[in-house]
Amino acid sequence: MGARPRYGWTSSLVTAVLAVAGLVFAGPAPANPTAGMEVGDDNSVCTAGFAVQDRFGDYYLLTSGHCDAGDNAEWTDAGAAPLGRIFASENNGDDRDAAIIRLAPGTPPPSGGVDGRYRIRDVLRPDQIQVGMPFCKVGSQTGETCGVVTEVAGNVVVTNLFSIEGDSGSPGFVTNPDGTVSAAGILMGGPEDDDDTTYFMMVEPLLREWRLQILK
Repeated sequence: MGARPRYGWTSSLVTAVLAVAGLVFAGPAPANPTAGMEVGDDNSVCTAGFAVQDRFGDYYLLTSGHCDAGDNAEWTDAGAAPLGRIFASENNGDDRDAAIIRLAPGTPPPSGGVDGRYRIRDVLRPDQIQVGMPFCKVGSQTGETCGVVTEVAGNVVVTNLFSIEGDSGSPGFVTNPDGTVSAAGILMGGPEDDDDTTYFMMVEPLLREWRLQILK
């Protein structure tokens, strides 16, 4: 798959970060968080992946693991409204690159779907993602761009869609004939000096491992 990723801020070693979510935040109240929105802290700007919920009813936003600097920083939306903190992250620089932002008490519940436009029908299993199938993402920096799957390597989906720095974490999906989408991946990055090759980590194994349910 070539060099990876062009968007990394952390080391290539596996990291696992558990942080206590903040209870009190200052600043404006955010709108309902949704997949495809801009999220960031003092160190980075990334994109919120799919909104998810655990079995206890807590809400999270997926994003890329390399967006996590490991400093328990507060994450905000593009308007600086507080969201929460990284609850867990993993980044081995190869096929594991994901994090979850635990939404703090008082944060509006996230909207399901993608970018307020697409309802999620289902989540694709690894065996359902095939070379040649159309593939799209919604990123906070470049919006919606589409291409096709050019390679599947382990948990990584390689596509020829356009993305740039700041799109890390974007929800990757396949559009269905009925206008819904099937969730497929979380944007990891791509080769240096090639914005038209973009890697995604498959989301279904991650949801299963972390015992999370996607909000549709």
